[in-house]
Amino acid sequence: MFLRITLTCFFLSFGFASFSYSQENDKKAVLWCDPLLNIKQITNRNGIINILNKAGDAGFKAIALGVKTITGEVIYNSKTAPRLFDWQDSQLHLNFDPVQVFLNEARLRNIEIYAVFSIFSEGHLIERKGPIYSDRSAWQTTVYVIEDEEPTLMPVTEWGYGTAAFANPLLREVQDYEIAIITEFIQKYNVDGLIFDKGRFSGIEADFSDYSKSEFEKFLGSGQKVSWWPDEVYELKSVNDELEIVPGPLFQEWLEFRSKSIQSFFKRLIDSVRSVDPAIPVANFVGAWYPTYYEYGVNWAGEANRPEEDWASRNYHKTAIAEMFNYLVVACFFPRTTMEEAENAGADWWMSVEGSSIIAREVIGLATPVHASLMVEQFKENADTFKKALRTALKLTDGLYVYDFSQIEKYKYWDELKEVLIDESKPAAKEPALTR
Repeated sequence: MFLRITLTCFFLSFGFASFSYSQENDKKAVLWCDPLLNIKQITNRNGIINILNKAGDAGFKAIALGVKTITGEVIYNSKTAPRLFDWQDSQLHLNFDPVQVFLNEARLRNIEIYAVFSIFSEGHLIERKGPIYSDRSAWQTTVYVIEDEEPTLMPVTEWGYGTAAFANPLLREVQDYEIAIITEFIQKYNVDGLIFDKGRFSGIEADFSDYSKSEFEKFLGSGQKVSWWPDEVYELKSVNDELEIVPGPLFQEWLEFRSKSIQSFFKRLIDSVRSVDPAIPVANFVGAWYPTYYEYGVNWAGEANRPEEDWASRNYHKTAIAEMFNYLVVACFFPRTTMEEAENAGADWWMSVEGSSIIAREVIGLATPVHASLMVEQFKENADTFKKALRTALKLTDGLYVYDFSQIEKYKYWDELKEVLIDESKPAAKEPALTR
């Protein structure tokens, strides 16, 4: 169990200095630019210049540009992935290349560009758009859910919960396809780094296809078969309109199998990237809620971290991925800044910017640097709280990501960002020497 006393002992034993914190004015601030949220800006040169100018003026040193969206489409011409030509009431023209314009204009402003890929998302569930709704429908993940008050298995597009329509991450052809998209991209564009998003399962409900069952049985070894599927993994019950998961005898093994599979995929992906560009920085974007993130099939900790919870198998720690990456971007997407504020609101202490940053430092350890990401929308009611969250993230982690340009525009928080990222980061003036 994650307890504050455990963290206190941890930091007393190892000390914050063990993490090699850099000075806050040395830490890089990066601005997210989601292509779907900023579609009207990225469809023309002036819009892109506007993004870069505002980012630079506020103190951002880089843009995290989404190049493969959750629709499964890309914003550039590709021989591998389908092109995003329209989103809602906006169009991207075939002869306009947003990625190259971003790169050209960013170089003039000394701003870096990191390419973000929504890896296993191949469609948008609300808009019903993307390759998973057309020629790649066979790839979609099979979910185990309650429908009409009964547990059932169904394709994710029929379930329709959330926004991202995931492909099954276990399918080899899906993995090969995603790797091909990314390696093609880095041969085409000279970006400053890569960030992988949605390199995971959609949630605890996935994937329960026949293929996944077969792969799980191979993982179990010794010819073991799963006789009761998926009940031997877990049972779903609806109790007073609340969904309850009852772990089965293979629950731990299932979680380890999923996490091991994602680890193996990332190794293949990173090896492929390094074969094209050995020096390009590679990061992964994950949710900061590590105590429950096993549900997504990703163990983003360092291997030295050994979870002791009931869901963790003896070898779960061996599925860790932190060591693979140049750094991790951890989504501290909570509206409360401090642990005390979270507890006062009746939430777990780690459901705060402070608490989630500390947990990330604990479970990652020295495996790789940690960069906190904040969501502007969660601080829309109070600009001072937003500034407090920015300062907290900068203090406790190695860098800052802010999501998203569109939300900063909406709430007009540019001055607040400049105050924290530029004005407060300036080295303090030295006192004049005393003279007689």
